[in-house]
Amino acid sequence: MKLEGLGALRLDDVVTFLTVHYAGSVTAASRKLGVTPSQVSKAVARLETFVGASLLERGPRGVSVTLAGLRAIPMLEEMARGARELRGQSSRAALTRVASPSSMVSSVAGLLARAGPRHRFQFIELDPVRTRALAYENVFDLAIVAEDKPLGQPYAHELLGEAESCLFARPSFAKKLGPMPLPSERALAGVPFVLPAVLTDTRVSPGRDACPLPVERRTPGQSATTFSVALELAVATDCVVFGPRLAARDHIARRALVEVPVRGWSVRWPVYLACHELRVQASTARVVRATMARWLTEGAE
Repeated sequence: MKLEGLGALRLDDVVTFLTVHYAGSVTAASRKLGVTPSQVSKAVARLETFVGASLLERGPRGVSVTLAGLRAIPMLEEMARGARELRGQSSRAALTRVASPSSMVSSVAGLLARAGPRHRFQFIELDPVRTRALAYENVFDLAIVAEDKPLGQPYAHELLGEAESCLFARPSFAKKLGPMPLPSERALAGVPFVLPAVLTDTRVSPGRDACPLPVERRTPGQSATTFSVALELAVATDCVVFGPRLAARDHIARRALVEVPVRGWSVRWPVYLACHELRVQASTARVVRATMARWLTEGAE
């Protein structure tokens, strides 16, 4: 391998250029990197000198990546990925930040934490809207999402499997509801629900959970911003709660909750993994992918 001339290449310059590409502007990239726009421009200029071609075009509306830049991006991404992998060879595993919706975060946390001592995770509860809004704010490294619209580069977006959401209640309350399955949603008239809620800035607003019976038509009972708390409320009170069967698996196994089937209700949804290709080690991505796919397959059986 010829190494002559590589000494002039700075990895920081590579990361800076890729950040400009992902963020869409020099100003946005400077905010994400915590440097001045002038420092960003100088870094890109050094990389352009090394490459021997202009990577960005400056215009009245900002910057855009040139053809040479587009050709260089895959190679620069591979370089950054290799550096990330090299850093991950240290004895202390890198921390991987995982974003997941409230309905799954507790279950996902337990699953991945048991995946092996070589992997360290930080779990962040984010609803789908905030996950997409924060995708480029260096808040998380990978996300469990329930929509097929990709987050965009540099996130790899792949289908892990399918999950199902159902209605649950504690056994004593389920008996009071009548013979199962319930003939229709009209049988739920007057039945209190544990309603979903979302914290937005300084306000708590009604949440959404894909239940066939809209929130506006449900009888309000308890309410929670986290599905794990909603499950505990359903265990402790005469309320029903709607959410992923996988998240309620332990409660069902110990008979703290039972499914309340409603005729005509079948809510299944895809689960995707959005993985930042530059920040997540390949070995960690493989563990997350395999663990989640196995969990979803077992839950469907």
